[in-house]
Amino acid sequence: MLAPHRMSPNRRRELRERVQQLVRERLGDRLICTRCGAKLSTYADKCAADLDERCPGFNVVDRVQMDAEKEVGLC
Repeated sequence: MLAPHRMSPNRRRELRERVQQLVRERLGDRLICTRCGAKLSTYADKCAADLDERCPGFNVVDRVQMDAEKEVGLC
């Protein structure tokens, strides 16, 4: 028996999921950090930055996410 993905609509959640999808599509499998050589899929494992430091990979992901949030209307 098939069940719907959600029982009640949650527009904000759907927009956040759309933003995540756009970020994955736009970054794909390209290099996002020149310092550690991380891609979006390997970022969590490869990033060597301290917790109080913003690494280049984080900045790239953050910039793409902010653009996607503006595009879908979250900001």
